[in-house]
Amino acid sequence: MSSPLSPGLLVAAPPLGDPNFDRSVVLLAAHGPEGAFGWVVNGRNVMTVQELLVRAEVTDREVTVPGVVRVGGPVAPEQVWLVYRASQKLAGVDGQFEVGDGIVATASRKVLELMAEGTSPEGVIGYIGYAGWAPSQLEDEILAGAWLPTDVHAELIFDVPADDAWAQAYERAGTSPMAFTSRTVGSA
Repeated sequence: MSSPLSPGLLVAAPPLGDPNFDRSVVLLAAHGPEGAFGWVVNGRNVMTVQELLVRAEVTDREVTVPGVVRVGGPVAPEQVWLVYRASQKLAGVDGQFEVGDGIVATASRKVLELMAEGTSPEGVIGYIGYAGWAPSQLEDEILAGAWLPTDVHAELIFDVPADDAWAQAYERAGTSPMAFTSRTVGSA
């Protein structure tokens, strides 16, 4: 579902106060009256895509599939999402959807199976779990200054190291984290 916020990025304001989202950048895939969801693109690495294929019991043999799997958010940690460039979209596979210009996501097991067989989108990133908001919750958090909504750039998702994503997202938005602090210089 497309809205003024999705597809887009949510950049956490400092300090957010929630350890799940401290210094996070969220790729917001959907936003509407039912709520919102997306993935923390700079979440902690938990395994390789190769390890994921074995753990998901898609294959029991050694396969070479580059990529990393990160914590995508605190909701549904048993669920795995794959995100990759739209140019790598797999023909004939249902369940792939665009989540921004040049970005595709899926939770399709068929994609995992194809990866185990040697057909893998280049630059795939896996996310375990997702970030989710109830109706109006995200809007309230934005109004409270917890998030900076901004445009999504595929380069930020795929080409910027996860450790640099938060600072780069602020830079691309033309601002800095200091703009979101409530402290005034010289006050305690």
